[in-house]
Amino acid sequence: MRLVFQIIAAIFLAGNLLAVGLPVGRPDTEGAYAYLRELYLRGADFRQGAMFGPVESKSIKDHLSAYGRELHISGRLEAILDRFLVGDNTLRFQTSLIPYGIVAGDTGRLYWSIIPEAIWGLGKNLNLHLAYRSDSRLTRDESYIGRKWDNWAGYAETGLLVYHSPRLSIELGRRRSFWGIAKSGHTLMHASTAMPLDGLFLGYRISRRVSAHASIAYLSPIYYPPGQPRPDNDENRYFSAHALSISAADWLDITLKESIIYGGPGRRLESYYALPFLWLHAEQLNANADDNTLFGIEAIWRYRSRLAGYVDFMLDDLQIEKKSGSDREPAEYGVIFGLNIFDLGLSPSALEFEYARIANRTYNQLNPRNRYIHQNRALGYPLGPDNESISIGYNWHVSRRLTLGVDYFYGRMGEGKIDSPWLTPWVEDPGYSEKFPSGIVQKERRVGVRGIFQNGAQLESKLSLNFADINNDKNIPGNNRGFWSVSGEIIYNLPIFSWRLDHE
Repeated sequence: MRLVFQIIAAIFLAGNLLAVGLPVGRPDTEGAYAYLRELYLRGADFRQGAMFGPVESKSIKDHLSAYGRELHISGRLEAILDRFLVGDNTLRFQTSLIPYGIVAGDTGRLYWSIIPEAIWGLGKNLNLHLAYRSDSRLTRDESYIGRKWDNWAGYAETGLLVYHSPRLSIELGRRRSFWGIAKSGHTLMHASTAMPLDGLFLGYRISRRVSAHASIAYLSPIYYPPGQPRPDNDENRYFSAHALSISAADWLDITLKESIIYGGPGRRLESYYALPFLWLHAEQLNANADDNTLFGIEAIWRYRSRLAGYVDFMLDDLQIEKKSGSDREPAEYGVIFGLNIFDLGLSPSALEFEYARIANRTYNQLNPRNRYIHQNRALGYPLGPDNESISIGYNWHVSRRLTLGVDYFYGRMGEGKIDSPWLTPWVEDPGYSEKFPSGIVQKERRVGVRGIFQNGAQLESKLSLNFADINNDKNIPGNNRGFWSVSGEIIYNLPIFSWRLDHE
């Protein structure tokens, strides 16, 4: 048996399209998730896709027609989804070129991002997905710990062997994820801003109203900057999480979530943490291990396509007993509240309010290996602990190609960081208390206007004008500044090349 490669320099889709995941945390798919989220909050039956990314692209496309195109965004979402549909026994290559830049004050910088990828439809319900990202801005990113070459840096963004059926999803390899409905994938437990995880990712639709999800992954060793003391041996680190999502009514969805980070020198993947149907915290207690568990509950309600609200609560640590000084440790938690009002004033439009509060020391722990960090970036909410913020946005979908918007953000960031040294002043001081946010507080206000233009699957451009006023920048007293900035981004998706692999 031999393979005959028929080269087609155009989009070629076979009649039997395979389910391919829509990648998370990429500029060329960010718009798709924003549109999917809005459609869900307006009442569309996209609960699993909007709350658990990456979404399986074919099922979303198949159901889009049921919600019409009067919102203007359905067609834009469909165009992006088309890039991630592949025919059975078909290999396709595609590349996104993304120039972007910012001008602030008297300085300006231009960056380039290139994302080449390949998708191979191996057979019914089975595919292989590989994508890399090269980005010149990574060379200026203090959190990036990889290699740099002549003002360029990059990494493997996606590397997955995927099985999708109408009820079961199994993904083995590397990918980003998000769990929750917060704006821009800035969720508490799994955030789209985290670096890609290597592991096993499972999803199972138990019924139309109930689904289960799980992640079992390896984490990078804790990064220690040059000159900072570090352990003699790298500590193995692992991550497990599971969620149960229940649609209690057509207007109410509830999700229970739990995760754990554990590890140590020579420690291996623990079977009792890798089994998604076990209670992780109970297993930790029985194992008498000092690991880091988090609990979460999220609720979303929708009312007649006009109103939607959500609350996402995550508990890191709460001391119940009061027997010793260590029991006086302040509670560590995160919470996000959101409210969406649709078609207010203009139609179609969306007015969004979101409040987030992350207590000090959340995501942190006595043992650095148990911090909620992967490749030097937060796994959860990107701002980390010791902060609160409110954001207000208004989007008007002017036409099938154009969206205009205005945004306001106010945030207070304390001195507590996800990698701050773990201090315990409450042990010796029975009357210990601390303000929130702690220490010198950075206060930031931003207001901006923006426009987003999308022409099918090939071209998307963004332009925004912003003003920022920051007090105590980087938590330095008196370090105040205010400035105007203009930022822009162009996403150009090159034509797709497909090969049909015919067996003879």
